[in-house]
Amino acid sequence: MEEDKSKKILHEIELLLKSTKIEALHESACDQIPQKINELVASYEEQKRRDAKTIKNQAYFIKQIDKRTININATSQRKDALLAQQSKMAAMGEMMDAVAHQWKQPLNSLSMMNDMLMDDFKNDLVDEAYIQDVTEMTHMQIEHMINTLNEFRTFFRPSKDAQDFSVSECLESVQVLMKDELLKNTISVNVDIQEDITLHGQVNEFKHLFLNLISNAIDAFNEKAIQNRTIEIKTFQNDHHGIIEFEDNAGGIPQHVINSIFKPNVTTKADGKGTGIGLYMSSQIVQKHNGSISVENANDGALFRISIKS
Repeated sequence: MEEDKSKKILHEIELLLKSTKIEALHESACDQIPQKINELVASYEEQKRRDAKTIKNQAYFIKQIDKRTININATSQRKDALLAQQSKMAAMGEMMDAVAHQWKQPLNSLSMMNDMLMDDFKNDLVDEAYIQDVTEMTHMQIEHMINTLNEFRTFFRPSKDAQDFSVSECLESVQVLMKDELLKNTISVNVDIQEDITLHGQVNEFKHLFLNLISNAIDAFNEKAIQNRTIEIKTFQNDHHGIIEFEDNAGGIPQHVINSIFKPNVTTKADGKGTGIGLYMSSQIVQKHNGSISVENANDGALFRISIKS
């Protein structure tokens, strides 16, 4: 707008000069030239003020956008932290329930042996060999409870430092944690370690990942009332990548959610039974260790594939 006005004033000055010879300029024309020049200077100054104001406004808006971006990033970080905390609390609840299941059987055995010992003593059946057998069985049950407790303690007290760990040993530990739960739900777990994989990171995070995949399969088996229940776990190397596959025969994942199953708050479970956090956190764990996780429906169930550069 100001630029058009300036051009117009310049044009008027040119017309003024062309309308008469310089040496014979009419007095009125001479009077108009300073006025036109002043208008031109005023227009130029106004344009400078407008440009300065525009630059100031642009700087303000850029600053506001930067603040908004920082706030969005901070909100996203708080959201991720909240999801991680919710996932941890959900895992803790599941683990405490698993502790109860793990200890129920040995406690029942100890109680039963105590009752038998009293009855057999009254019936004169107790001798040194009998006491030795009872002592061995008692120690075996107590050792099982101590091993289980140690597994849970290390799970809830993760080491701060990353370390090298074996995937096969990690899977063995998870099977100890889930042993009674798998037996209760009549689920057979077959582990095929074609090639062991050594990873560098937080071993308890991977325990969390494996526990989540097994727990999801257990829920799917129960929801769909599957009879013959199996989970196949396989590890091998492929093109400088360690591959871990989890496959169940629990009926698979519905097509309308399978492409978004790793997003937060997405769940296939009934209302109130799933948080939609587990697989999201699982994907975050894998990505943190420079890997990827995918899922597809294969055969009679879901096949999760974890690929990590080795």
